[in-house]
Amino acid sequence: MRQEIIKLGGEFLFNEKVIDFIIEDGNIREVVTNRQRIKTDTVVLAIGHSARDTFYKLYERNVEMRRKNFSVGVRIEHLQSMINKSQYGTKTKLKLPPAEYKLAYHGEDGRSCYTFCMCPGGEVIASSSEKGTVVTNGMSTFARDGANANSAVLVNITPDDVGEGSNPLKGIEFQKELEELAFNLGGRNYYAPIQRVEDFINNNKSTYIGEVKPTYIPGVTLSNLNNILPDFVCKTLKEGIIYFDKKISGFANPDAILTGVETRSSSPVTIVRNEILQSNIKGVYPCGEGAGYAGGITSAGADGIKCAIAICSQIL
Repeated sequence: MRQEIIKLGGEFLFNEKVIDFIIEDGNIREVVTNRQRIKTDTVVLAIGHSARDTFYKLYERNVEMRRKNFSVGVRIEHLQSMINKSQYGTKTKLKLPPAEYKLAYHGEDGRSCYTFCMCPGGEVIASSSEKGTVVTNGMSTFARDGANANSAVLVNITPDDVGEGSNPLKGIEFQKELEELAFNLGGRNYYAPIQRVEDFINNNKSTYIGEVKPTYIPGVTLSNLNNILPDFVCKTLKEGIIYFDKKISGFANPDAILTGVETRSSSPVTIVRNEILQSNIKGVYPCGEGAGYAGGITSAGADGIKCAIAICSQIL
């Protein structure tokens, strides 16, 4: 794909970071990187939802943004064999792939809990992008042959949950505070805080690891995640896990492992754009998940196509 873009006249700037934008009379004029200034009248902001330094710079440059709903929670690990048994049973002689699941719970108080980015036969991975924070994610290798299954278990966060005021970046501050608390609870050495499901539900610090062995690298610290997650998040996670056990037998297994925290499932910010997909700065096209217009890889790619078409329609 890269070679095709180069053949068509595109250019890739590796090890180069955007640090500022030059805006005049409401129009984009230049993009400033750590190496050069690039004159342009068109910028696609496909920045991803962890580009916090860029969000702050755009806010400083008066690019219109607003808060949006997002989610926070934990990663849960089970034995993949248990997930297979629950999903497939024990009678089949077929050679079936490692089983997957997708679950949602809606509480009476209006809170929702759901699983996201389920990784069969996978592992929980470190995804911090800033010093002094712990952020988790999940992945599977091609073979999906690991002992554990894992998934994010997340609770919805609304703009009202992150504090008063008009600052659209409050959601980022909410995320970062949780990530710093996880770093501290894990021992301030980038180990992740973990807890058995039984202990989490009963609000007891875990003192041992049972049949499910955590996969997080560089390491883990037995903890009580109730001490760092907001009360409403803990309440909804507990309700959701117990409910999910009715759908996947063993989901609330006492020895299932919770690893904290997962905060980057979606962007807490929307960069506002108009009917021709431009921001309030002419020539700037917010695009994809970080800008608030997608919920995953496929929808972000589709939004990129939409932005490309919008740009072409302005040029031609």
